[in-house]
Amino acid sequence: MSASVPVYQLQSFPRHEPDTLFYMTRLEKLVQEFKGIDKPHSHTFYLLMWISQGSGTHTIDFKTYPVTGHQLYFLTPGQVHSWQLSADIRGFNLFFEPGFFRARFGNRLYQYPFYHSHQHLPLLEVGQQAALFSDLFAYAYEEYEQRRTHQAEVFLSFVHILLESANRLYGQQLSGTEGHLYDRIRQYEELLEAQFVRTRAVSAYADQMGVSPNYLNHICKKVLNKTASQLLHDRLLIEAQRLLTHTTRSVKEIGYQLGFDDGSYFVRFFRKQAGLTPAEFRQAER
Repeated sequence: MSASVPVYQLQSFPRHEPDTLFYMTRLEKLVQEFKGIDKPHSHTFYLLMWISQGSGTHTIDFKTYPVTGHQLYFLTPGQVHSWQLSADIRGFNLFFEPGFFRARFGNRLYQYPFYHSHQHLPLLEVGQQAALFSDLFAYAYEEYEQRRTHQAEVFLSFVHILLESANRLYGQQLSGTEGHLYDRIRQYEELLEAQFVRTRAVSAYADQMGVSPNYLNHICKKVLNKTASQLLHDRLLIEAQRLLTHTTRSVKEIGYQLGFDDGSYFVRFFRKQAGLTPAEFRQAER
């Protein structure tokens, strides 16, 4: 059975230029023009969302955040989100394909703490630097709308400046210890993202990283106050929640898809992590 949650590509959005690897629109315009965009959905691209004013809620992978002015939200391909926004909402949505950024900046996307991590907030409260981000988004939108010579190169520069500015501000929230060990955590999370269904032994990930399981566990505890196994279980739980909420597959089918040969073990795992059974979770979400 197929998933019911829509998966949007850049081509799904109004007035997107064919073969263009980026897209930008005013948030209030997107809400008006794209019916159902507030319902749960995911993307094949990266998202950078700026709230300049308004209120409401924004739910990302089953965690709900209060929306206020001067917020930045970050989403990676595959994450499921939805929102409820006030009528006076204002801001920008900036979308770009992974290859658009990687063509010039390589693996830099994987080094930002707000992308590709289920352990850090996908949200930045900008505060005193709101004027800087308002200006950057306004300039980027002007560049996007004008379609001048070498637009892609100039627009990519704006995306890079926005992400680096956000990373600088976000990094101020991380302790010195996190900054020192964060690359190792990100390496582990990248491996988890690619292998969490088929590889369940922390020792296997540690081997790929060239460290001992004890050291991997140590840095996870030091930076995130979680064990390496907990990070693996967190990733499994999010995937299970997505499948339970956005597909009609049975609990047994979902467990099997996630590598649980024994359906009862999947139910026990889910109850231990989420505090209720898969069936109870599905009913509550509905």
